[in-house]
Amino acid sequence: MKKVLKVWKIGVVGMCVLLGLNACRKEKFDMSTTSDVNITEYLLENPEQFSQFSQILEITGNDGFLGAYGGYTCFVPDNGAIDLYLKEHGKGSVSALSVPELKEFVQIHVIRDTLSRNDFKEGRLRTPTMYGQYIITGTTNAAGKVDITVNRQAVIKGGEIRLGNGIIHVIDHALEPEKRTLAKMLESNTEYSIFSQALKTTGLYAMLDVLPKDNPDTTRLWNTVMAESDAVLKDAGINSYQDLFDKYCNTGDPARATDSLHLYVAYHIIPGRKYLSDIYNASSHSTLSPEDVVTTKLQGRAILFNDDTFNGVHEPGAEINREASDNTAANGVLHFMNKHYAVKLRLPFAVYWEVTDQPEITKLSNFRRQNSSGPAMAPGDLKDVQWGPGGSVRYYVAPEARKFYVYHDDYLQFASLRTNSASSVTNWIEFKTPLLVKGRYKVWISIIRRGGGQGVQVSFDNQVLRTLRLNETLPAAKKDEVNKVYTYPDGMTPESLEMMGRKMAFSLYKHVTDPGYMIDYYPDSFALLAGTITVEKTDRHTLRFQAVGEDKSGDVQFDMVHFIPENEDQLWPKFNPDGSVVQRPK
Repeated sequence: MKKVLKVWKIGVVGMCVLLGLNACRKEKFDMSTTSDVNITEYLLENPEQFSQFSQILEITGNDGFLGAYGGYTCFVPDNGAIDLYLKEHGKGSVSALSVPELKEFVQIHVIRDTLSRNDFKEGRLRTPTMYGQYIITGTTNAAGKVDITVNRQAVIKGGEIRLGNGIIHVIDHALEPEKRTLAKMLESNTEYSIFSQALKTTGLYAMLDVLPKDNPDTTRLWNTVMAESDAVLKDAGINSYQDLFDKYCNTGDPARATDSLHLYVAYHIIPGRKYLSDIYNASSHSTLSPEDVVTTKLQGRAILFNDDTFNGVHEPGAEINREASDNTAANGVLHFMNKHYAVKLRLPFAVYWEVTDQPEITKLSNFRRQNSSGPAMAPGDLKDVQWGPGGSVRYYVAPEARKFYVYHDDYLQFASLRTNSASSVTNWIEFKTPLLVKGRYKVWISIIRRGGGQGVQVSFDNQVLRTLRLNETLPAAKKDEVNKVYTYPDGMTPESLEMMGRKMAFSLYKHVTDPGYMIDYYPDSFALLAGTITVEKTDRHTLRFQAVGEDKSGDVQFDMVHFIPENEDQLWPKFNPDGSVVQRPK
C-alpha cells in the first residue's frame, strides 16, 4: 500500500522550508555543488544509498541521458525507499519488475527542468515529469519538525544536491503515477456515491473515463472535476441521488445536454488540467455548462467559487477543500468542495463601474483623499489594467478633479494616448471589467475632456464598437439667471443629447467657480456611448481602447464605465462628486 501523507498543514516554519531552508535534522548526503559530476555519476559514486536506482537507470537505458549535458530535477528514492516499494509490490528485487514498469518508474521521478527548493510552493511544480503528470509539493508539521512532501507519497530527506546537469532531491518513498481516470477515482470513493451516480446518468462519466492516449477528441484530453461529497450534498438537503434528481432534473432525461441536472454536473467540470494554483490565479474559469463560468477568489487561504456581488447583493461563495484537493488523475485533476454550488439563473443588470476601483489603487494612502495624486504607474503595476507600449497612469483626487464633476472626485489619467511609436506614449489601454451577467448592454465611457484621444477605437472582447473622440467638447452651458443654474443650451435636452450618444453622468451640483449657482450640464465632463455589446458568458471581460486617430498630444482621463441593459433607462441614476447616487426624480 502506498504511504499516503494525510497531514498537509502549512505554517510559517513550513513556508521557510519551502523557501529553501534546510530541515533541522542532519543528513548524511553530500551537499557539495560541482559542475564536474552529473546525476548518473553521482549516484554510481554513492552505491550505499543509490545502487538500486542506478540499477534501474542501467536496465532502462536512462543512465545515458541523466549522464549527459542538460538540466534535470531528479527525485531519487534511496535504497531503503526502493526496498519498501518492492515489498509493497510483492517483488524481491528490481530485476523482478518489467522493463516498461521500470521505465515508468524513472519517468515519474525525473523532470526536464532544474527545480530547487525555492521553486517548491504549495501545489504543483511548474513543469510536469517525463511521465506527463505534475508533481505536487507541500509540507507536514509533526512534533515541531517540518518536512517537504512530494505527491503526498514521500518526504524529502536532507537538502538538495546540485550537480553539473541538474538537481537531486532524495526522497524516503518511491513515487507512483496515478493510472486511474477521473471517473474511476470518484467511483472508488464511497463518500462521493451520489455525485458519481450523477456522472453516470448524465453520460459525463464516460467522457471522464477516457485516457488521453485513447481520446480521439484532442480538445478534451484533460478535465478538472470539482466533486461534492455525500456529506456536502446532505448539508444542502440532498440525501440521495433521487433527491438530486428531483431537485435539478427538469426534463426527465439527465443525459440531455439542456437538462438542469446535466448542467449541474457539467458546471462542476472545468476543461484542462487546473491545479489549485491555476484556479486561484485566474478570476474565472469556463465549464462544460455552455455559457456558464465559475468565478474564483482567494480570501486569505480560502479558495472560493462564485463569491460575488450581484446588483449590490453579496452572494457567499463555496469553499474548496484545499487540504484534500490537487489530486492528479490519469486524465486530469480532482478537487473536492466543502459546500454545494449550482448554476444560477441571473438576468442582466446595470453595472456602474468606477475605474479607480483597482486593488492596487484602493490601497494607496491617498485613496479618495482630497487634493492629492498617486505615484506614476508603469505597465504591469496594475493587475487588471494594461497599457502599452509605454506611458504611465496616475490616480488623481479633488479638488483639482471637482471642477470636472466626476464620481467620488477621483479619476485615472493616462499619459498621451496616441498613435506614434515613442516609448513615452500609450497606444492602447485594456481594462478587465467587473463581472457581467450574460445579455446585451449599452456601454457608456465617462471621461474628462482633455487634449488626448483624438480617435480611439473601442472594443469589447472581439466585438468592435465605435471610434470615439475623447478630446471633444460639448456646446457651452446656458446660464439660467432665474433658476440659478448652468444648464443645457437652448434646443438641447438630456434626451436629445442621449440620441447623439452623449449624457451627463452627474446630477444637479454646486458650481465650483460660481457657488451661487447649481449645474446639471458641463461640456467637459460627460459620458460617450461606445456601442451595444453582447455578453456571451457571465464573466469578467476585456474593454480595449486603441488609438487610431490623428497623433494629438495630451492626456486621457477616465471616471466611470456604465454597462446598462439595452432596454433599461440609460440616463439615470447619476453619480456625484461627493459619492452620492441620485435616482431619476419621480
